[in-house]
Amino acid sequence: MQKIKANKKRSFIYTMVNRRLLRTKAFQNLYAFRTAERADYQHYNDIIAESFLPNLDLMIPKEEQILKLDALRKLSEIHYDEVFHKKEANEDIPVEAKTAAKKSLLMYRDAVKRDKNRITNSMISEVENIYDVYLKMLQLLLEITEIAVWDEQRRLVETDFRTSRLAKNSVLVALKNLKSLETESIRKNVNWTTDDQNFLRKLFLEAILPDTEFQSYLRITEPTFEQDLTLVVYLVKTFVLKHHIIADYFEEKDLNWGENKEVLKSMIVKTFKILSVEDLALQPLAMNWEDDKVYFVDLFNYVLDNDESYEKLITDQTQNWDGDRLAMTDLLILKLGLAEMINFPSIPTKVSINEYIELAKNYSTPKSGQFINGLLDVLSQKLQKEGIIRKSGRGLIDNK
Repeated sequence: MQKIKANKKRSFIYTMVNRRLLRTKAFQNLYAFRTAERADYQHYNDIIAESFLPNLDLMIPKEEQILKLDALRKLSEIHYDEVFHKKEANEDIPVEAKTAAKKSLLMYRDAVKRDKNRITNSMISEVENIYDVYLKMLQLLLEITEIAVWDEQRRLVETDFRTSRLAKNSVLVALKNLKSLETESIRKNVNWTTDDQNFLRKLFLEAILPDTEFQSYLRITEPTFEQDLTLVVYLVKTFVLKHHIIADYFEEKDLNWGENKEVLKSMIVKTFKILSVEDLALQPLAMNWEDDKVYFVDLFNYVLDNDESYEKLITDQTQNWDGDRLAMTDLLILKLGLAEMINFPSIPTKVSINEYIELAKNYSTPKSGQFINGLLDVLSQKLQKEGIIRKSGRGLIDNK
């Protein structure tokens, strides 16, 4: 699946999986779908040529067959394009050309359906995988604890760096005994493998062990809960979330690391915002993931199911612009905005417009935010007057 990259400068931070992140991912997956759709169109257009290959079993020389076959192929490709774009098709063409075009169009439409189902399923998994990475980051702290014990046991010369003391850290002990972490990790099959040990030991030996804050902690004979917690938070912020060894690892494993890391940062930091070890608990992926999942999938499908009507609304308001001349990113953002304003009555119109302005700023051209703002504002007023946009409940807030 093709991924589009956001501009490096961002104006927002996710606190957990929320509607803003889901809008971004709906946009990315729509872009991936449109890219796949275009590739499918070209692929099945190219397949037409297979219907017009010379028949080597005939007594007619290959060269003599090619002239007629090439003509039929070109007519079939023209017919394929005409039917696809709903142009007025020339019906006065040979049956062979029509048949080949129809066959390719049927295969194309079947491929697009498969792509839609695949992307719809993968986009949900993509979001839910954030929770898997969150569990793995928590497990990383436990792996570091075990490596600290291993490090002390392997030493031949006694030093004052008793790394095994990390295993007695009250917060890490509570994390190790956290039943929900164990249960969720088993259920989702999330773990650090034996193959990861060299990489994890490298992190410990080259980055954590020489760290002065870590060494200072090891010299404390009987650390308090506050000192234990301070050390864990330090390890999280300095190594688990920031160190390039960890970042490179997760970036290689997760194509969506750029969008997901802020969510993960928030979840894992919040995990350790506790007043006692008894407060330690796993954070949820979202406030209400089941509702958000319905919103996410519906938003994606509303754009595809109403593609032509949304495009007409947009092109009617851009008299000097043809839909094909608009940047695909801008067109998708506009359609997402329309889908949300029309189909989600509880979301205020101004909220939707502001969210898609931000999306445009991060994923499209420098002037796209202003363009999206102006066009969605005009369309929202027009559609509210026509009764197409109807808000209720929270959707009425600041909607005038």
